[in-house]
Amino acid sequence: MMKIKYYKLRLPSDAGVSMLASTAYRVGENGGISVVQASSNDLVLQYTITRQIEATQIMSDGSEVRTFVPTMERHLIRLFQAAGGLVLSLLDPARGSRVTTEVLSKLVGKGDYFIEPQEISTKLIRAHVSEFDSARLVSAKVRDFRVYDSAVGRLEVSSKEGLADEIAPFLAGKYHKIDSLTYEVTHQFKRGLICYSNGGTVKVSGPLVEVVFPTFERLL
Repeated sequence: MMKIKYYKLRLPSDAGVSMLASTAYRVGENGGISVVQASSNDLVLQYTITRQIEATQIMSDGSEVRTFVPTMERHLIRLFQAAGGLVLSLLDPARGSRVTTEVLSKLVGKGDYFIEPQEISTKLIRAHVSEFDSARLVSAKVRDFRVYDSAVGRLEVSSKEGLADEIAPFLAGKYHKIDSLTYEVTHQFKRGLICYSNGGTVKVSGPLVEVVFPTFERLL
């Protein structure tokens, strides 16, 4: 599945995509940043990280020799202006926020920005799936629903036939939090799965990748 994580990004009032592009060109390869695409409202960066990993080689006499092996990571980062403000998206994100904080520190300085995962509400999800010819909820992960007075639960519910909007009868009208919702969508004779996570991540499988992400980003 192709996976993109979205963040809301707040910068000083005089900063925007154009300023970030200018800074990215100036930082350049010495800072591990290269500009893939740039316009007034859209900036795509490639961030390259070189790290040393310690390796141990066992010699024929049984002795150990420790060496350092250089490794390289490459990440694609996009910054774009959406209706709700500036958005940063990261393709195939690693765990943690190291990549985003390193890049933003190089572009705007430490502490001169505020970043948080994009909230993907059920309202946003419903608006997005309505863009397709058909969509049905096939899997849901929920948590923090009351089992009894001193216990809360977590579960995953799935059905190839589709789930009702309330997910499960015992959740209807009851407090619970949604971790993720997965829809099977069909559009122009193409079918795929879209998984929306409350951590700001959207995952897409099948041939709908080129349609799903642009339509989602227009709604942010």
